[in-house]
Amino acid sequence: MYRIFAIFVSVATLLAGSHPVQATQEPSAPRFTLTALRAHIDFLADDLLEGRATGTRGYDIAASYVASVFAGLDLEPAGDDDTWYQSLDLIEGRLLDGSAALTLHGPTGDRRLALERDYMIGGSYVDPINRIEGPVTFVGFGVSAPELGHDDYAGLDVSGHIVAMFSGAPASFHHNQRAFYSSGRNKSREAAARGAVGILSFNTPEQLTRSPWAHTVDAYAFPGMRWVDGDQVQGLFPPIQAGASLSPSGLEALLWGSGSSLEDLYAELDAGAARPRRLAVAATLERSSSQTRQQSANVAGILRGSDPRLADEYVVITAHLDHIGVGPVKDGDSIYNGAYDNATGIAVMLEVARALAESEPGPARSVLFLAVTGEEKGLLGSDYFAEYPTVPIDAIAANVNLDMPIFTYPFADITAFGAEHSSLEPLAKDAARGASLMLGPDPMPEEVIFVRSDQYSFVKRGVPSVFLVPGFTSRDPAIDGREQFMRFLTTHYHQPTDELNLPFDEESALRFTLMNYLFVRAIADGPQRPRWNAGDFFGDRFARPDVAGVSAPK
Repeated sequence: MYRIFAIFVSVATLLAGSHPVQATQEPSAPRFTLTALRAHIDFLADDLLEGRATGTRGYDIAASYVASVFAGLDLEPAGDDDTWYQSLDLIEGRLLDGSAALTLHGPTGDRRLALERDYMIGGSYVDPINRIEGPVTFVGFGVSAPELGHDDYAGLDVSGHIVAMFSGAPASFHHNQRAFYSSGRNKSREAAARGAVGILSFNTPEQLTRSPWAHTVDAYAFPGMRWVDGDQVQGLFPPIQAGASLSPSGLEALLWGSGSSLEDLYAELDAGAARPRRLAVAATLERSSSQTRQQSANVAGILRGSDPRLADEYVVITAHLDHIGVGPVKDGDSIYNGAYDNATGIAVMLEVARALAESEPGPARSVLFLAVTGEEKGLLGSDYFAEYPTVPIDAIAANVNLDMPIFTYPFADITAFGAEHSSLEPLAKDAARGASLMLGPDPMPEEVIFVRSDQYSFVKRGVPSVFLVPGFTSRDPAIDGREQFMRFLTTHYHQPTDELNLPFDEESALRFTLMNYLFVRAIADGPQRPRWNAGDFFGDRFARPDVAGVSAPK
């Protein structure tokens, strides 16, 4: 009881603390303190919340906490029925122990693959029992992009087949196109449209260096979810009934009798042409699953704009509140706290909300602060909000997303994923400069990050969006920012060690918060709402006519 009381009392110190950082170009800009940020992070990443998994009591406590902060700032509730909460109906699919089986039928008999060593599979969201069988066809990356002269399905009939494909998209694609075509949903939709009944996917060697097979095994320890609209489970693509992930040993087994080795296939990939073809095996994939209906909620609050002409337009600030909860024990710890993923993002959002609410005059446009659920389950909360927004979707001028800002090193630059697609880029540059930072390029385009966090839910509805994270340039020449980030990714990401005792560079955290404030303020006060750049890849696909087609600023 004392521990709970002490954590709540720490929130009373939000406006106190040392090491203030103030804008260099706006003397009236607010002051941010480490005490304020740490108060939020310390609560949200505490063991008492048990990792804030979607649909759990720990997540609900976190949601109540965010709502209480919104209320204390005199924001307007922007959820369902004038509350802070927008509820989602969810379904969890859990694989039943011992029920999974993946059997290959080859030229000389059958071969049963081993779960965890050769493949991983999750539970079904619909069927208690699945059994699919069919010939296996390798379809490269499973990408059909005729406008780029690339079609992995050309000349293939995969109706009734199980298709096997590499994750991602061809390295020859520009990183924007690669991001779009890497989307798992796009690839599943493509396979389903051609009549495939199952998907077997596997990582490239490059992907395996960044995310070893052990990370995939860890990920499957947590059951998947989808949101439900009435009785319709979203994100499914009939006739596909099941899919599995293969390890390198599983992929090698899949090539049984094909005349190609694993090394041959990787060599084809390196040469830029992993040739699609019918393999020599058929496969049977079986599983039993339980389905559980649940609910979880986004938390939404609005700071009403000060300009009557612009107050009906909204800048939406998102950060995901969920993490992955309680899982396999690692070194005696089973709570996956998610301090950096994403308690820090929520903390920055709350501090920006506080600063904007206290500013005089307030921002011209309204600002909607949205703590979303289910990001770790596949961007569920943001996808639901974008489908059923609590303000008109065409009134949303821009989205700024905060997900997993890492403050373990003294960074000197900011990466604004997606800024180059719209008129948001010069605003991001100015905001970075105001916080004594630079705006750097995407340091890892191969990760196609622009489609992997909550901003993409808004992009698909035509909203210019940006995802802000610290860059890899270090203020200390003795520290390699990329190495620091990769160390977090390989050691602490989605592990129980992502907790409060990790290094925390105070000045970097404060500069990042200030940059976010300046950026949001610039969007909200701009005389024109953001627009997609003329000829932009994402703008051409998704933009509404009123925000498309301006020339990129010089």
